[in-house]
Amino acid sequence: MRVRAYTEADHEAVNAVARAAFAQYSRDYEDWPSFIEGIGRMADLSANADLLVAEQDGEIVGAVAHVAPGKPRADFFPDEWSVIRMLVVDPARRGQGAGRALVAGCLRLAREAGAPFIGLHTSPVMASAQRMYEAIGFVRDRDLAPIRGVPYGRYVLAAADIPSAFELPA
Repeated sequence: MRVRAYTEADHEAVNAVARAAFAQYSRDYEDWPSFIEGIGRMADLSANADLLVAEQDGEIVGAVAHVAPGKPRADFFPDEWSVIRMLVVDPARRGQGAGRALVAGCLRLAREAGAPFIGLHTSPVMASAQRMYEAIGFVRDRDLAPIRGVPYGRYVLAAADIPSAFELPA
C-alpha cells in the first residue's frame, strides 16, 4: 500500500472509487442522484486541498482530502484547524489498511502545516470509518445538522494527541 499525492492522471479513478465507496448508502441519503453526482466529483477537491491517493498493485484503491489551515472549509471547522474530507476506499479493498494509511497521510500534512487540531465529520451510517477514527483518538465534540437526511457529528483530534505509535508515511 502506497499513499501519494494526487495527480491529474488519477482524476477518473478517484471519482470512480468515491462513487463505489458511497454506493452502499444509496438508501440513506435523500435525493440520492444529486448527492452521488457531487460525490463523483471528488477529484475537484484538489483545487483547494491536498488530495492523497492510496495505490495498491498500480491501482487507486482509496483517496482522501486534507484541507490545510486557512483553506476554504465548512463553517463548523475553525480556520486554523486541518480538516480531513471524503475518506473513500474501494469496497473490495476495505480492511487492508488503505483508510488508516490515508488518515496517517493527512495527520502528517496537518503536523507539517502546524495545525493545532485536526477535524472531520462523519455519520453513524459509516460505522467502520467511525470506529477507525475513534481508535486513532478522534473524539466527537458536537452534533452537526443532517446532510440529506443523514445525521453527522464533528470529530476532533489535538495535534499533540496524535498517537506516537501511529505511522505517518512520508
